[in-house]
Amino acid sequence: MPKDLTPRKIFYMLLRHIKLIFLITALVTLIAYGYSSFFITPVYSTSSLILIQSYNEDISVKSTKYYQATQAGRVAVSDIQQSASLASSCVILFENMPEMTSLMSGATVVFEQVQKNEVDSNFIKINVSSSNPQVAANVANQLADQSPKCFADMYGKGNGKVSKISGASVPTSPSSPNVNQNTLYGLAIGFAIGILLSFMLEIIDTTLKPGDDLSKMYNIPVFAEIVDFEKAG
Repeated sequence: MPKDLTPRKIFYMLLRHIKLIFLITALVTLIAYGYSSFFITPVYSTSSLILIQSYNEDISVKSTKYYQATQAGRVAVSDIQQSASLASSCVILFENMPEMTSLMSGATVVFEQVQKNEVDSNFIKINVSSSNPQVAANVANQLADQSPKCFADMYGKGNGKVSKISGASVPTSPSSPNVNQNTLYGLAIGFAIGILLSFMLEIIDTTLKPGDDLSKMYNIPVFAEIVDFEKAG
């Protein structure tokens, strides 16, 4: 392999191994596509949404300032902050209460406090993933339906409430694996392997090729060249 590599020499070097590069690229791309499509179990994801409201008054819900302000469309910042703080506690509560964990069979569940403008809100998103799309939707909805009872058992009915804002729908397509993305990764990796292998073949190849400058390669003068009359016509 010449020591003084130039973009032109690199181009012609890769051109000599273009078939090998294409072959390896196609092979790795097909492997990535086949593995993602047939060997990785698809995972389906869906979510439900609940709202945490803190009243901080030991009286009936309808007589609280929070309830009255909500009905009038006005909620104090302090009430929202208290509700957001309560929602943060509820995330830990719901993840560990037996009444909730018993519903998580066959699925992976993550309770996530929703952020608005990079500030924690009083909304909790229940993210559920499963290899069965129907199971994922059922678990997300059951957890959302069970959360008001769990909240009341822990905090009491006079200190706030949990409302189900939106239910989970049955996902129609898997969230993972991303076959298209994995195939593109395979394409890039295969192309890189093909180029690397081409360089390695050039390094171990000691034969002389047309256009090699012998005087530069071996630092000795060239006195004569033998012409191939058959190729030269």
